[in-house]
Parts: sequence; C-alpha cells; structure tokens
Amino acid sequence: MRNMEMYPANYDKTMVKSLQNRLFGHRLKPGQTKNEYMIEFLQVAFARKENLRTQKSYDCMFPVDDSFNEDILVYHPQNRMGLKRFIFMPKSKLDGKAKIDITAYDECIRELEKSVEGGNLNAKKNSIVIVQNLLAGFNAVNQNRAWFAQSLLPICQEAILPESLGVKSLRKLSFQLCDADIDYKFEFNKYTYMCRGGEIYYLHLLCAINQYPEYAPIIDRRLSKLVGSFPQFTYLCNFVQETWDNYIQVPFEEKEKRELSKRLGAIPVSFSKRNQYTLSELKEFLNSKSHPFEKMEIFSTGIILQMLRMMYIAAATDTESNCWVIDVNCKEYESLETKKAAILAFNHNEEVICKYLYRGLDELRSELNISDDQDDVDKAANDSYRLFRKLGKAIGIIIPSTGPGMRFTLSEDVIKFLVLSIIPARKMDTLDDFIEHLYQHFGMVIAPEQYRREMEKGSVKRLGDVSFLEENKKAFAQKLKDCGFLRDLSDATAIVENPYESEGE
Repeated sequence: MRNMEMYPANYDKTMVKSLQNRLFGHRLKPGQTKNEYMIEFLQVAFARKENLRTQKSYDCMFPVDDSFNEDILVYHPQNRMGLKRFIFMPKSKLDGKAKIDITAYDECIRELEKSVEGGNLNAKKNSIVIVQNLLAGFNAVNQNRAWFAQSLLPICQEAILPESLGVKSLRKLSFQLCDADIDYKFEFNKYTYMCRGGEIYYLHLLCAINQYPEYAPIIDRRLSKLVGSFPQFTYLCNFVQETWDNYIQVPFEEKEKRELSKRLGAIPVSFSKRNQYTLSELKEFLNSKSHPFEKMEIFSTGIILQMLRMMYIAAATDTESNCWVIDVNCKEYESLETKKAAILAFNHNEEVICKYLYRGLDELRSELNISDDQDDVDKAANDSYRLFRKLGKAIGIIIPSTGPGMRFTLSEDVIKFLVLSIIPARKMDTLDDFIEHLYQHFGMVIAPEQYRREMEKGSVKRLGDVSFLEENKKAFAQKLKDCGFLRDLSDATAIVENPYESEGE
C-alpha cells in the first residue's frame, strides 16, 4: 500500500514501534497543547540541522538537498535551563523542585542582582522581579506542570526552549554549583509534552520545499521576522542565561554551542499530496502584516488545521472522497438539514480513518510484532481519530465540545487563517470563488455546488434537494462579515478581502 511508504525513505522503521506512528507520523499525542505544536515546529526550524550520514551541517531553516529523501536529519536546539529555571521555578508546583534546583535558582537570582547597575539592593531586587514577571507572562502552557516541563511563547528565538524532564534519580546526584552538568542532567528526549507534533509539520514543509525550493527564502525570512519582532526580549533572555553561564563557569566554546541533539522522525509519503497547498497557504499567511502575537495565535491554529488535513488525506484512498461538510452554525441562519448532513459526513470521515487503521493492522502486524489486535488498535485510535477530535475541538473546527452530533464548523480563528492563507494581502475574491478555493485546498463543502459534486463521487448522502445549503452559504458570508473580511457590492455579489498590508518581499 502506497500510504505505508515513509519520508525519508531510509528511515529506520525498527524505531517506529507502534501502528499509529507508522500510519500518521512519528508522532502525535494528546498531551501536546495547541501552542506547543507551533513552538516545537519553530524549535526545529531555527535549530542547526545535520545529516547523520554525511555529517553535513545546515544553519538555514529548510535546507534543499536531494539526500533528504534518503538520509536522516538531527537537529540541535539550544539548552537554556538557566533561563527556564529563572522564569518558571517560582510559580510551578512543588513536585519536581529538586533541592539542587532550588539552590541553583537562589544563586541565579543573587548573580542577576549583582549584574544590575545602579540603585540600592531593593531596587535591584525589584528590577529582577519585573523581568521575571514579564517573561513569565508569556507562558504558553496553562497547565499545572513542573517548571522544567513548561514553555514560553516564541517572543524571540532565545525563548524557544526545548522540552526537558527532571528525572528524580538524576536530580538527586551531588552537583557542585560550578558544574555545568547541573543544566544537562535532565531528560531531553522523552517527548512527553512536545511529542513530535511540531516535528511532523516541519518534515512536511521540508519535503514540500525540496519539491518546490522557490518557497524556501520567503518562508525563512517571514518566520525570522515573526520571531524576531521584539529584540528587547532577546536582550533580556540572553542577560539571564549568560549571567548564569558565567556563574557556573561554562567554557566559552560550550557557551557558543550549548546544543542538544534530537533525531527527526518520519512522516507518510501521502502527506506530500498537500505539499504545494501547504506552502502557498503558509507563504500568503506570513505575508499578511498583523501584530506578531495575533499572527502567532492564528498560526498555531493553522498548523493544526493543516495537520488534520494531512491525517485525513493519509487515511483516504485514491477512490475515497476527502471532503469535510461544514455546518457554519451561525445563529441567524440555522439549518437542521445542514446539521444532519454535516453529522453524517463527519461520521464517514471517522469511518475512513478507522478503516485505514485496520488496513494498516493487516499489513504491519508481523513487522510491528503486534500480538493484541484490539489493544494496539485502541492505542492507535487514541492517537488518531480520537486525537483528531480533540485537536479539532481545540481550534474550533469540530463542535460540540461535548456530547453527540459531532460535525465540522468554522471558528473565528480558523476563518482568519483561511482568508489570510488563501487570499493574498490587500487582494480580494468573490464569495463563490473563495468557497471553491476552500473546497480545493481543504475539501470544505459549504455551498450546494460542491455538495452536488460530492454526491456524484458517492461520498455524501444523495439528496434530491440541496437548496438548504444556500442558508449555509449565507451563514458563512455573515461570519466573514463579522470578522471584517466580506463586503456586499450588490444583492448578487459579495467580495471576500484580505484587508492586511503586505509584509513586502
């Protein structure tokens, strides 16, 4: 089965031990939050990459090299445990606060106070607290985690902190405060929260850019500008980490290299069906000029939307439709018929993924040494269509949040991403053309015309009258208008426009 092929082709499949990892990438897990997909993706993009076979090093985000289809890449994010400890230790839960880390935190605060110029001791203490609270205000994870398992929003490149776990046996070791191991005796490769979801998206883009290399420079520049929007945060993060490095006497050459090593996984070759769409969407989205924090929020939604689409395309065979019937669900234009059609279509979507799991089980049982069919399928279901539901609800493309009647819809953030990723900055499209573009890019069925096409394919329930979807189309127009993206030129013509300025080439 073609869907079982992996990118890169020479990836050691013995490292992929579960059915879900083999079918949907290495790997998606329920513990990863929406923001962490984006953070992990940016971590890989900004890190130095290295070809394991040739030892060739790459500093650019998306290197173009024919060898990537065959060879495995590793990436080297920066270890900044001193910064992470400084930001998250005070307000984190007690579990995980090893005695050595409490001591290290106290020493770091004292060293930072010494480094502040001018003022008395109280003024210096207040300055450090202000810096601490400022950075902690950009915490990306609103969950009760230990300090070492928390993350910052990517307010600057230095704030993109790799996941770390404070293994108790390692943290009980006897450290001297001048020992650099105090920051390295953590587990950096467990993937408990940053569990490779962002890596999957990076591999998809890397595969796409190696097919369409003309996209590499513009996406590289736009991501660099987005994350580099606030150079003052770079200064503050470096101030904290470098003060700590100097205190624990990290040699200069190690300070320059402060790197970890992580191996990239693999994704299904079938994800490549979205290569050009994903690149064009990302290019247009990044080129729309908006506030960096707003852009990051919408971008994290867009990453998950694109990944959900890749998951479904991986599961659908060439003869199956990949449409998503959308119940726009606008109060003024509610339609029971649309709701029923959307529920039926959503159930069909889940059936497609379930069939894919069982096809994969039949083909990969011996290779993956699967002994308990039901147990392995249940685990795969948790990390595929059940995860699909969780992520879809998190970004507002699946409703309701609880209870029966699940179906696709469009939240405000999803609509923003769709408009900014399909319509270029300061450009416009007719409502009908935009709905058609959504159908082509994401298989979204909103209006009667697209539903009729899906009836011809046999992928949706055949109905004699689909005029009820005209109300759905009006509901979509109203939501676009509420978001500031639609203008009525006449009774018959509506224009969808991207009102944002271009970032410029």
